[in-house]
Amino acid sequence: MAAPSDLRRRDRAAAVVLVLLLLAVGAALLLRQSLPDATDHHERDMRAQRDAVLFDRFSARREHSDDGDRLSVSLRVRTSASVSLPCFAFVVARNDVVTPKEWAIWPPQATGAAITASGHFHGSTPTSGYAMTLTDAWERINATFPTPPSGVLFDTVLVYVVDPAGRILLARPFRV
Repeated sequence: MAAPSDLRRRDRAAAVVLVLLLLAVGAALLLRQSLPDATDHHERDMRAQRDAVLFDRFSARREHSDDGDRLSVSLRVRTSASVSLPCFAFVVARNDVVTPKEWAIWPPQATGAAITASGHFHGSTPTSGYAMTLTDAWERINATFPTPPSGVLFDTVLVYVVDPAGRILLARPFRV
């Protein structure tokens, strides 16, 4: 059987270990609170980037003339803050119902620069878009798409606003 002094010594050692453990947990919690969370910071950056460009007054109308039929698209964009934001705009008109898929891009350009052969935006060369510097004042975008020779009508318009590095600031589909 252990002597009472041995028990007291073990109790004191256990108490010291417990106090040290509590101090370490408290210090870890304080340190965690004081350091910025990288994922939270990244989520805030992504949210700010996603909400950096606002749009308004989208309209799409089919027009008929002697020169041929076309789809005219108009909308306004601006930044959500008082900053100058250099960027590029792309407008893609698509009809995904037909086979093969019908699509067109504005500003007109060859396949591969900013859009794949299947009509999807990839932004590898963002400078091929419509260059603009957005501010907190509205900027109008007007795009015109001739009706394809097949006569198929576009049923969806996708608007992309990207920064010079190709990161998408606004990607918004609209039904026509």
